[in-house]
Amino acid sequence: MDSEHRGVTGARLPDPAVALTSLLRGWWEAYPGTRPTQKALARRAGVDQATMSRYLNPGRPMAAPPRVVRVLHAELRADPDRLEEALALAEAVHAARRVPRARGAVGEAGDGGEAGAGGTTVPVRRRVRVPAALRLLGHLVLLVAAVGVGAWLRPLPSGPSPISSALPSPASALAPRPSPGPSWPVVRLGDVLWEARTVQHLLNAHGHRVEVTGTVDAATVTAVQGFQSERGLDADGRVGPRTWPRLVVTVRAGDRGDAVTALQALLTNAGHPTAVTGSFTTDTEDVLRAFQSAHGMAATGIAEPPVWLAIMASQQPRLHG
Repeated sequence: MDSEHRGVTGARLPDPAVALTSLLRGWWEAYPGTRPTQKALARRAGVDQATMSRYLNPGRPMAAPPRVVRVLHAELRADPDRLEEALALAEAVHAARRVPRARGAVGEAGDGGEAGAGGTTVPVRRRVRVPAALRLLGHLVLLVAAVGVGAWLRPLPSGPSPISSALPSPASALAPRPSPGPSWPVVRLGDVLWEARTVQHLLNAHGHRVEVTGTVDAATVTAVQGFQSERGLDADGRVGPRTWPRLVVTVRAGDRGDAVTALQALLTNAGHPTAVTGSFTTDTEDVLRAFQSAHGMAATGIAEPPVWLAIMASQQPRLHG
């Protein structure tokens, strides 16, 4: 990433992402006493260690979001006067990422562009000239296609034949088919990572105590069978479409426990990091609302079974576990 960019006057200005990572790195290196490890900071901020390393590495800058900036400011006991500066840099980086890209091809000064004040370049659209012969050929192709479609859609002069009645109508053939929604995963003996951890956390939330190992072992299968038997399900030890809706727990702001821990871990792995504490804080509620909005759901901030299903369908394989 280029660490500088030019302003309107042509002067080189520091890249806000580099400035932010340099500021955060300074906080970390100036920590009084024994510095916390990046792994510990990542856990407190609810992100993975690789991401935290990028937040603190000006050589490979990755701008931390405002929420993580606040966590680092508190954990690293930084100068209170520097918080607003860091938040302004974070907002500048993330606001720049939300600027939509211009549509259409543009040129540069000296190549279809125009030079503006201060040596800046004002992009202009480049007009592509199409030969007249090609334009005429295109009109002919469109005309023939329109005539063909009109003849195909014209009703037959007589009643429908048995063959034509058996064929689908053009309207039904062209109608878009609804895409299938997400489905619950099937978790069984030997499965690992987030699927196993989620099952184990939720079993603990229902009083079927198991150790959260990240692997579906024999003890986990036995606990699943006990849970299924209590609810009149087929006690096969597998967690699938019939067991998941009973196993997930509806949680909301103020709740605490293993189900909240499972939800926070799933949100973080789905790209919406929140601290995995087992306490449903206002920060977790805000992150959940952001996930719901991003997936076309009502932003209620409440994790009900359809929300659990959507979050599980959004897990990133490389972040499992």
